[in-house]
Amino acid sequence: MSYTRLTALAGIALTLSACTTATVPGGSGLISGPWTPTGSIQVASVTGGPWTLGQNTATLGHALAGYCDTYPSGKLQVNGGKQLMQPYYFPFITGSGLNLDGYFDYRVKDQDEALVHATSTDGGLNWTPDATPRLRLNGSACPKDDATPIANDNGQGHAVVLKVPTSAGTRTYMYTLDRVSGVVDSGGLLIHDLATGAASLPSDEPVSTTVPVPAGVKQTVGLQNPDGILGAVPGTGTDAVSNPLKVMYLKKSKGTATMPADGLDARKLCTDAQSKPSTGKTANYDRTELRTASTTDGVNFTDLGAVSGLNNPDDNASTGGFRFVGPRGTLLRYTDGSYGLFFAGGNCQDGDSDAYHFIGYAHSADAVNWTVDNGAANPLVQVDYSYPTALPAAYFSGRVYAPNVTVNADGTLRLIFSGYRTGAPLPKTGSANAIGTPATTFQPTDIANYRSILIQTLRH
Repeated sequence: MSYTRLTALAGIALTLSACTTATVPGGSGLISGPWTPTGSIQVASVTGGPWTLGQNTATLGHALAGYCDTYPSGKLQVNGGKQLMQPYYFPFITGSGLNLDGYFDYRVKDQDEALVHATSTDGGLNWTPDATPRLRLNGSACPKDDATPIANDNGQGHAVVLKVPTSAGTRTYMYTLDRVSGVVDSGGLLIHDLATGAASLPSDEPVSTTVPVPAGVKQTVGLQNPDGILGAVPGTGTDAVSNPLKVMYLKKSKGTATMPADGLDARKLCTDAQSKPSTGKTANYDRTELRTASTTDGVNFTDLGAVSGLNNPDDNASTGGFRFVGPRGTLLRYTDGSYGLFFAGGNCQDGDSDAYHFIGYAHSADAVNWTVDNGAANPLVQVDYSYPTALPAAYFSGRVYAPNVTVNADGTLRLIFSGYRTGAPLPKTGSANAIGTPATTFQPTDIANYRSILIQTLRH
C-alpha cells in the first residue's frame, strides 16, 4: 500500500505510504474529518548546537547562565550534550513518519536570534542540528554578565520555505520576518535563495533600523503588512503560468491604546483587566487577518483577499474568545479535494496579538471559506493560566503556537508546536507581579523555562 504525495506546510512534496485512494492535486492521501489528540504531549530534546537554557541551569535571575565562558568579553558557549530544546521556537517542519527536517527560530531573550537547521530520525523527539546557526543577529556578543542581556533579540524569524515555479525554473526560497522596530509587520518579508539548502544562508546576517534589508537580499512585494507566510495552498504551484503558487499569509496591523489598529471596532477593544491577571500584560490593540496571495516569481505577490471564518478581530471575550490568529500553521488537502488547516489562535486574555492561546483546526471546500471545528472552546491544545508545575504542562502552560503537522505511516498526524512556561518568556518576579488563577508568584531562583518544542499525536 502506498500514500500519494503530501504537500506539506510550505508546499514541499513528500512521499508517504498508506492505503491506495483516489488522488487530487496536492493531496495528502488522507480522508477528511475531525482530528483528536491521543496520548501524552512529549517534549523535544537537542544534542549539540548553540547554548541551551538547561546546560547551566539558567534561572529567572540569571537567565544567561553559561552563555559565555567569561563576561563581558568571553566566548559564546555551545551545547555539548543532550538538553531540552530551549530556547527554540517557531519551527518549520517537513518530512513524514520518523524522518523529519526542521528549521527553528533560536531566540535568546533580549540577547540574540538565529536560525537553526536540524534533522530528526525519531519523529521529532530528538534533533541533531547543523554545526553552524544561520542568519545570526549577535553571533559574537557576550552580555555584561549572566543577568544583563544586551537588550536586542530582534533578528529574523517566522521562517518558511517555499518551492516556487518561475519562468526560469523552480526556485526554493526561504522567507523570514525582519523584527526590527519600524520594519516588522510593515516592510516585506526577506527572501533567501536556498539553492544548496541551509548551507546557502550566511552564518551572520544582522538587521537594524539603518540596514533593515541586508545586502543581496530581496523583500516581498504585494503582501500587506506581512507577519509571516502560513504556508502554500496544496495543489497550487505546479506551473508559473497555468497554476502559480498560492499562499496563505498573515496581515498584522499594529496598534496602541491611543491609536488602535485600523479596522477595529472601538466598542469591542480588549482591556487591561482581561489580560493582566493572567499574563501580567496590558491589553493589545493590533489587528490580525489571514489572507491569500499568488506569485509567479516568489518575489512579487498578488493579494487575493481575506479568507472567511478565521478572522475575528472584534471578538473581545475574556475566555473562550478567538480574536487573533497566528502566522504559522499547516494546510492539508484530502482525498475528496477538501482542505484542513491547523492554526494558532488567541484572545484578549493573553494581552498579545501573537495568537498563542490555543491550537485549533478548521476545514474548507476551497481553502478560502473556512469552518472552525476546534476553536477556543474545544482546542486541540491550549494554555493553562493556573500555571501548573507538573510536566509536561509546565512547558506550554503560558503559550502554545506555531503548529506544524506531518503524517505518520499509520495515518495519524504528528503535531509539533511551540510552548512557553508563562505568557512572557521571563516573567516578572515577586509577589507584586503574581499572575494566574490561583495567583502564582515566580522567584529569581525559578528555572528559566521558555521556548520549548513539543509533540502531540492526532488521529481521526
